[in-house]
Amino acid sequence: MTNVMIRSYVIPMAVTGSLLTACAGDDTFEVTEGFFGATAAEEPRAALVARDVLVAGGSAADAAVAMYFTLAATLPSSGGLSANGSCLSFQPAKGRVVTPFSTDRSGPDGVKNPPFELLSFPPQPGSTQGPTVAIPLGPRAMFALHAKYGRLTFEELLAAGERLARFGAPVSKAFATDLALDGAVLESDFPASRVFLRGGRPLDQEDGLTQLDLAATLGRIRGEGIGSLYSGGLAHSFIEAAEQAGYRVDPDRMRNALPTITTAQGVIHDDHIWAVAAANSADLALGQVAYDLILDGAEWSSNKAENQSTLGRALMAASDITADGTASIGEDAAELAMGQTPAGLSPAPTGASARLAKTLGVRATPSSGATAFYAVDRTGMGVVCAIGLGAPFGTGKMAPGLGMMFGAPVAETGDGPGAFALMVANTNANQLHMTAYGTGGRSALSALITATLDHWAGGDGPEAAAAAPRSHPAAGSGGLAVERAMPPAVTQSLEGLGWRTEPLPTLGQAELFRCVDGIPRRDLRCQQGTDPRSLGLTFFESQ
Repeated sequence: MTNVMIRSYVIPMAVTGSLLTACAGDDTFEVTEGFFGATAAEEPRAALVARDVLVAGGSAADAAVAMYFTLAATLPSSGGLSANGSCLSFQPAKGRVVTPFSTDRSGPDGVKNPPFELLSFPPQPGSTQGPTVAIPLGPRAMFALHAKYGRLTFEELLAAGERLARFGAPVSKAFATDLALDGAVLESDFPASRVFLRGGRPLDQEDGLTQLDLAATLGRIRGEGIGSLYSGGLAHSFIEAAEQAGYRVDPDRMRNALPTITTAQGVIHDDHIWAVAAANSADLALGQVAYDLILDGAEWSSNKAENQSTLGRALMAASDITADGTASIGEDAAELAMGQTPAGLSPAPTGASARLAKTLGVRATPSSGATAFYAVDRTGMGVVCAIGLGAPFGTGKMAPGLGMMFGAPVAETGDGPGAFALMVANTNANQLHMTAYGTGGRSALSALITATLDHWAGGDGPEAAAAAPRSHPAAGSGGLAVERAMPPAVTQSLEGLGWRTEPLPTLGQAELFRCVDGIPRRDLRCQQGTDPRSLGLTFFESQ
């Protein structure tokens, strides 16, 4: 990940600004003095836009909304106007307003306006008959997020994405990598291939990318209002475009599709609430249960081999628990995660399980199709989001005349996309402590859990935790996929614990931001962990 070197940068009070240089490029960025917040995204321009929003006085919600719409132009392989998922928000300020989108307005013990919320906008099929696509619920969800917590106008948060689409910009290394990995799916679709392929090959890094149809769509949302996409002229255009591409979309389903805002259901650990967001409902349950099993029933220490073994068992147990669509934790699963293997289950199964393969993947290979981002502002508000199209480039077809990829109505399983986000807060002290996310395919959850717990419980600094070698239980190997950078002693210890290991180059990407004493606070002790595997960008500045 291109890393702006300000994680521990201290600006003298007499200085009015500073130039911040990206390690992997020649760009410099100017910011004002003092703490403006922190941002991270897996595509550099989205993080830049979010940083500008925070410096201009926008909230973390404003920054998240701006990133969502910017990713529509800069990372349409994983984001876009059809990208659905979920977001976590933490707002320490009192007296917040509950919007009509809310379905749960009370927290634990009936506390009104709880500070820790989950915004859900999972993929919803546009029709129950014939081939269909996912309803583009994300824009309406971003409008709801802004309605509750925004400071800037909603229209100006769309401006960066519209400008990048209209006037063009060089393809980032992040998007070029996705195109090289998954761009073949676009070859049979003329509208998409015309935009993202050149001479039959995917665009390369630094190739110019202009998307006039997308710019016009973003301009219509800005001018006509978000409702137009669901019950107005844009909705009609979307339904017609879907029909032209061979899909059916029911106007009533478009009109009635709404995001929900509920109290975040997290795990209480170390006097903090740990809550998860994910790109679809199945992954949300998987992430919640996996963290619950580890935090509530297992020890995470400085012993890397034991930690990775615990992770493998917990993810297999979480996969088994959530396979039937529920998220209740039985006694056997809790014992499994704690290392007390129940009868009939081995800690490292030798045969590939169809259920594990569907949930955790077979080869643990990288995949586009989902991404994540976070923003923290100077007031202590934080937002983390995990979004996706259900598959790389969604259905592989672009809506004619609208410039947006159609999202898959059901998320791809097996070695498909994966994006997870985490937020840790102390709701008693009303402070945010950590935001993080994991991306890169089915190993995204392993990357997120390893990085956050290596830091929080294992004692590693955020930078070391994000960079540390990791593993992922992959059904195809009958054991653990292990990064080649894993120390041989750790791999040997895992094999001694009964795991069969398979070396792979990398496993996902993880980013985290931690304020040890919480935020808001007069004296900040915050650090950012940047994953060297990532091709995105992070910002953090403190006074």
